[in-house]
This record gives sequence, C-alpha cells and structure tokens, in this order.
Amino acid sequence: MSGTAEPAVEEITAALESFLRDALGDAAAPVVTGLHRSGSGSSRENWPFDAEWNDRGERARHRLLMRRDPPAAVVDTGRDMEFRLLRRLAATAVPAPRVLWLDDTGERLMRPTMIVERHPGEAHRAVLRDADPLGLGDKGRLALAERLCEVLAELHRVDVDATGIGEELEDPGENPARHELTRWERELDAHELEPQPGLRLAAAWLRDNLPEPPARTVLVHGDFRPANVLVHDGALSVLLDWELAHLGDPVDDLGWYTAPVYRREHFQPGWEPDDFLRRYTELTGIEVDPRALAFWQVLSMFRLAVIALTGIRAFCGGSDRPAAPADALIRQVLAAVPAAEGA
Repeated sequence: MSGTAEPAVEEITAALESFLRDALGDAAAPVVTGLHRSGSGSSRENWPFDAEWNDRGERARHRLLMRRDPPAAVVDTGRDMEFRLLRRLAATAVPAPRVLWLDDTGERLMRPTMIVERHPGEAHRAVLRDADPLGLGDKGRLALAERLCEVLAELHRVDVDATGIGEELEDPGENPARHELTRWERELDAHELEPQPGLRLAAAWLRDNLPEPPARTVLVHGDFRPANVLVHDGALSVLLDWELAHLGDPVDDLGWYTAPVYRREHFQPGWEPDDFLRRYTELTGIEVDPRALAFWQVLSMFRLAVIALTGIRAFCGGSDRPAAPADALIRQVLAAVPAAEGA
C-alpha cells in the first residue's frame, strides 16, 4: 500500500470491487464509490461506502460498511466469531447489524474485514446528556434511555441454545465471573509496559469476591452503552460494536452500564440506576444482587483500565490512534473497591 492516503483508498476500492465481483458474479459488475475511513475505532476501522451492482435486471445501490482490523487493535477478537454471531442474531428481536460477507484472513481486502449493511442514524456518546447532541429533547432522551433497557433485556432473553449462539462462543465454565477475571488478568499480563500494582491489588480483591454463578448463562454484549447505538428519527435503530460479545452472567452487562465512570453518560434526572435496574428486572425476571452488581462494576472499571493500557502499548507499537494515560482510570478502579465493600 502507498504511504499517502489517497492511493491507499484507491487500492482498497479496487480490492473491494474485485471481492464483490467474486461474491456476486461478474454479471453484477459492482462499482464502489465514496469509500472513506470514518472515525478512529480502537478495535475496528469503519469504512462507509456505496456500491452499485446489477440485481435481477436492475442497477441497485447499496449502503454498506467495511469493519476492518486496524494495524494494532486494543481488543483482539476474531472476525469470524463476530460474523457468525451476527448471522445467528438475525433471527432474534435484537436490533443487530445485518452481515453480508467476510474476509477473515485479510487476503483479499488487505486486513481482516467484515462487510455489513450500513444502517441510517447517528451515534454519539453524549446522546443522553443535557447537551442533547442529537436534538432529541427531554422526552426523547428519556424514551431512548428506557429503550436501551428494553434492548438489553431482549438481548439477555435470547435462547443461546435454540439460536445456535452457544455453538459460536466460548463456554465460560461453571463461574463466568472467574472466567472473565482470568481473561482480563491475562490481557494485563500481555500488555502492561510497567508493573501495575494498583490493578494487581484490584484483581486480588475481585478474586476474593467472586459472585455466585448466574441461574442462566446469557449472551453478553460486552460494551453495551448509548455510544454504541445508532439513533434514527429519534429512535434506536441498531446496536453496534459486538467484538466483545461473549457468553456469561447478565450482571456483567449491568455492571458495565452502571459503572461509576459512565454515570453522566447513561443516566439523567428521572432515569437513575435504580430505575434502570427496576425496569430490567420487570422485563427479564432477573433479580440483581447488589454485591454481584458491585463486583461487576469493579471488574468493568478494571477492564477499562486494561484496555487503556493495551491502547498505550498499541500506540507505542506504531498505531496511529492516540492513547490517553491510564492513571485516572486506575485511580477510579481503586476507588471503586472500597465502595463495593459497602454494597
């Protein structure tokens, strides 16, 4: 690939057209326009584009998106797993993206890439804040906050056995909390550039305070928050960013959503954490144990700090994505531990 941006886009466009010709057949004569990189995702690059091809005698235009691995990702997950999971979710009520094609090795599209339909709408991490960047108004923001709870409940109600999702994702074993803690301790082992005694102390507390296993293992999104939904015409249209999805404890997602670091982004007057949890229980029948929730909140903060350290290591290794210092997050992890003790 060329060292300048424009030739690189041209080269990717040519590769993409060749890929689509093989997928659709020469008679489709696909043409790609408008390919560009959108944002700077830390674990996937998003490349929106339009494509035209012959379909049953007519020339049809399609709004598509390449989800492409960056040179160095802060979350290392397989495209094939994510692709198969989203295929399975198509038969459920969960508003997930519709996937079309996969180049899992990157042999055709230069890096591992998944092509999905591009849904209408906008995403903004501050969508529920008073700043109201999407112009929803007070009632619209409250309706969206409540809808987010409904979508999470829909996700946790998915029958992972009947849908075949259980065949696609790793079995977390007897205790999903132990499994997730071990996973993120290994990430810390692999990516810390210098010793992190604060995080090791938090990991020890987590190991000593594992909650009881859940009554039922569910599909956990892993990054469920307002920043990861598209809003179209004032309503939630699709839930994005499935690379951290796994089988586990439903309180895993609840701990992530209610973690202190997200307090301003996820809640507002009239919709506080207690309101969210109460509505979630009404929709799912799952009673949330306060100590289990406190554990998952601390583990969520721990995970965020490890992801930050992974981003720093990726930046030091040549990633073009700037990495913020992790010190503030680590302090928040340590502050969350005594708060959890009182849960």
